[in-house]
Amino acid sequence: MKNLFIIICFIFITSCNSAKKTSENKTVIDASTEISSTKSAPIQAMVEAFSKINNDAGVILLKQSNGKSSIYSAGYANAETKEKVNENYLFEIGSASKLFTAIAIMQLIEDGKLSLNTKVSTLYPTGNIQKLAEQKGENYWDKVTVQMLLNHTTGFIDYLNAYGDEETLRLFNNSKKQYSFNDIINLSIEFGDASFIPDSKFGYSNTNYIILGDIISKISKTPWRTYIEEYIFKKADLKNTFFGSKMSQEQKERLATGYYNKQITNIPYTLAGSAGSIVSNVYDLQKFITYWADAKFYKNSDTFNKQITTGVHNMYPGTDMLKYALGVFKLGGTVGHPGQTFGFQSHLAINPITKNSYIILVNNAKASSTELLMELLELEKRK
Repeated sequence: MKNLFIIICFIFITSCNSAKKTSENKTVIDASTEISSTKSAPIQAMVEAFSKINNDAGVILLKQSNGKSSIYSAGYANAETKEKVNENYLFEIGSASKLFTAIAIMQLIEDGKLSLNTKVSTLYPTGNIQKLAEQKGENYWDKVTVQMLLNHTTGFIDYLNAYGDEETLRLFNNSKKQYSFNDIINLSIEFGDASFIPDSKFGYSNTNYIILGDIISKISKTPWRTYIEEYIFKKADLKNTFFGSKMSQEQKERLATGYYNKQITNIPYTLAGSAGSIVSNVYDLQKFITYWADAKFYKNSDTFNKQITTGVHNMYPGTDMLKYALGVFKLGGTVGHPGQTFGFQSHLAINPITKNSYIILVNNAKASSTELLMELLELEKRK
């Protein structure tokens, strides 16, 4: 997809069913998350308006400010049954899962098993994958580094965005189809030359994060899904976070119905791979992004600071409003990542200084979770 806020990947969000009422105005989700029933009327109105203009899309916003969390919701989890959405539904979070992949890579760098300057040619000295770096008769494979994969400066063709929405749906709308690493690399190569010479500019590409997932497997000698489960899901005690391709039937039944316009789609999870196939809920995602901003995924807090300040590029010419670091989307003082699939939108964001955080989940691919976040940040700025 070629829209500013349409970044395709597939990750699903599972909900926590263990919430229990403890008082008239508070719900304790776990030892670290306390949800207040006190809400801001302007924010609730904003969420309802956003849902309405997007076909009554199911919208969940978990906002934490000054240590207090509130949940806002509107719309339907299923447009046909008119079942109202709530925080116990699962949502695909799309490219927001790139942040998980980037954290895993930064952990391996911190452990001395990789560096930002590691050349991919040392990890893939031969093979068809090298064709990704061909540009106007020259091959730049030996110039590409891990950092360029992380901050989207490789120039590699995006195997998803290159098709356009309707063609992507026609080609890939089959949930039973399975895609391997080589399958996805070949999809990118089919489009021919790279978009630009490595490190000459920014160009968002899901292909970069498919390669990073494979690098996690190579370096850790553990399948990348298993590594992320062990060193991110378990480390942060994310009990309701999974990979879409590994969901149980019970977990699938907790998934809100996703729509592209008014169409229900069936894009396979393996097509997104390490570029976006995680399942979680608003509570886990809030816990995750706070854990990350507290640098708890790392042995040294400098690693977090390095991740959000290194290799920063403007995402679009002529504006510095939207920037990208090492797997990190930067907007209005927040860091995190948005995501979109052909059924859902998401945005995970946190201000690393104030620790105010925002988790937005929407079950309409044509809505823009990032636009909603921008409206919310502007509202708070005016206040």
